[in-house]
Amino acid sequence: MKIQQIFNELTDLNDTNCRFHLAKTSEEGKKPSDVLARSREEWLGWQVYKGNNKNRFPYPVKYIFSFAQLSGNEFIFGGIFEILDRSGELYKVKYIDKYQDLIGRVVLNYTGANTRGTVFTPNYILKNSEINEIYKLPYRGEKFPGIENINHTYKELRIVYDNKLEDWKSVLSNISGIYLLTDTKTGKHYVGSAKGVDSIYGRWSNYIYGLDGGNLGLKELIKEKGENYFKENFKFSILETVNMSFDDTSIEAKESLWKEKLLSRKFGYNKN
Repeated sequence: MKIQQIFNELTDLNDTNCRFHLAKTSEEGKKPSDVLARSREEWLGWQVYKGNNKNRFPYPVKYIFSFAQLSGNEFIFGGIFEILDRSGELYKVKYIDKYQDLIGRVVLNYTGANTRGTVFTPNYILKNSEINEIYKLPYRGEKFPGIENINHTYKELRIVYDNKLEDWKSVLSNISGIYLLTDTKTGKHYVGSAKGVDSIYGRWSNYIYGLDGGNLGLKELIKEKGENYFKENFKFSILETVNMSFDDTSIEAKESLWKEKLLSRKFGYNKN
């Protein structure tokens, strides 16, 4: 489907007054789609950067047609912004009212050159892109990737919990097992278990909203380095799952074995 078929009211879309911004995942791994799912105000902040060597949106460009990378060549619509002022170090921009109902719903497939560039003229995008899909509901976070593919940061999981993503909840609420928290700054591990009615989903909520999860080693870390250290540096994964009817003693034995394998008592944050 052609872009013009969806955004058919933009009759003045041209290379003089408009640019397409296809925001891509940063080299540090920060995903623009996460920002869009988390906060539209924060997403607005991704449009104001001018660039190091030249203005990304030089006069007389007035409108920014914004998309956030989902994965590969797929980008989700993030709104249209009007540039209000370009005299300072950053642009001043605002959302325009038109097409706000399509934010987070329209998926663009970009088929142009694979470069680090993120700003393109309308003419180039119209020739090298098409609409792949239109979601029924706005994008609110990553689809559940499968248990074995969970290797997510605190901030990524915070989106899952804040937005109550049902596909994640329905799976993680029905499994018990052994999970792993990894300090990506030091490589240190914390091994934990989720038993019975707690489930992985319930247990992880204690870290998402309470940070330390009641664990002594993590309490000491956060007391020493602050809450932001945990939020910025910890990742979550699952080492092993068991049936929800598995008895607590057997799960605790598995947990202990994983602590031995990963040396998380000697070199990590496990204190028992």
